[in-house]
Amino acid sequence: MPDMIELEQLTKLYDGQSTPAVDSLDLRIAEGEIVILVGPSGCGKTTTLKMINRIIEPSSGIIRLQGEDVTRENPDRLRRRIGYVIQQVGLFPHQTIGRNITTVPRLLGWPQKRIDDRLDELMHLVGLDPSTYRDRFPKELSGGQRQRVGVARALAADPPVMLMDEPFGALDPISRERLQNEFLRLQEEIRKTIVFVTHDIDEAIKMGDRIAILREGSVIAQYDTPETVLAAPADDFVREFIGSGAALKRLGLVRVRDVELEQWPTSPISAGREAALRALESSEHGSLLLLDERRRPLRWAHARELGQPGGSLEDVGLEVRATVEPSATLAGALDSMVGSRVGVVVVVDGSGALLGTVDMRVIMAAVETVRTDAREQVPEEVSAR
Repeated sequence: MPDMIELEQLTKLYDGQSTPAVDSLDLRIAEGEIVILVGPSGCGKTTTLKMINRIIEPSSGIIRLQGEDVTRENPDRLRRRIGYVIQQVGLFPHQTIGRNITTVPRLLGWPQKRIDDRLDELMHLVGLDPSTYRDRFPKELSGGQRQRVGVARALAADPPVMLMDEPFGALDPISRERLQNEFLRLQEEIRKTIVFVTHDIDEAIKMGDRIAILREGSVIAQYDTPETVLAAPADDFVREFIGSGAALKRLGLVRVRDVELEQWPTSPISAGREAALRALESSEHGSLLLLDERRRPLRWAHARELGQPGGSLEDVGLEVRATVEPSATLAGALDSMVGSRVGVVVVVDGSGALLGTVDMRVIMAAVETVRTDAREQVPEEVSAR
């Protein structure tokens, strides 16, 4: 793939600082990739990001976008070619969601019909119904919804590059996991070149095609795929930054859709107790899933509960709470599994219909596969360090 962004000897000096905030950074980012800048606080991640669209002007060096040196371009014109998403979102509080999203197209003078069509397209893309949310104001939305609006606004003029500065950092863990998964699904469709800043190595492993682990001054300690970074850390700094539990972290590289799911016995809840018991007795499992008419899992039921005479199945067993979609990582599935009262996480499609389950056998098989693949994929010169 051709390089979309090239940084050469990029440097930023601040008055009164003994060392540069960014010190002679060289970095090439391929078209269509998500590259994560990760490192300890104060290492220059955000400064680097802001220099790419010249919110902060570099002291020296070259920034190329699609082969063009943009250090001499009008900064406002440059920023219209780059989407920007920040943790605080930065929506205009007194403008509707629709006007927030269409800020850049309006500045560019797009015809109103084109603006309206683009607005509807983007709101559907990020999972917000235009008829419901178009005329609302930011204060009427949840944090996760506002973050979706921020992503839509960054995409409005269809820029080739997106910069994202800890975009999910202010969200609660559940919303953060959900938005990470949805953004990765979205990236499969839009294939933007994305530079993403985070301080969280687990988020970097999950989100990045490549990871740049930075020392102080944005000096690159290692720039490689998540698989290689985990399997062959470049030095003790990288090894310490990754931390312990590399095998578990590798689960963040594997999607639920990439593994063979376990199949548990099922029965429609409307079919009654006898049908459910027959389905369970013909299997090797001690419990089964009761499904509604659309194959959405409702409850876990054991033989002893199904064998009790009479009564509805609506309250039998335990409600199904631990569910994930195929885009979730195995790390996310394991987290849901640990919190489940049955030790199994149920995999559903976008409509909530059952696809299968993930249990510890699936997890352990995936860990072994990833470990083997990592050993085989790491170049000999890397593994020999």
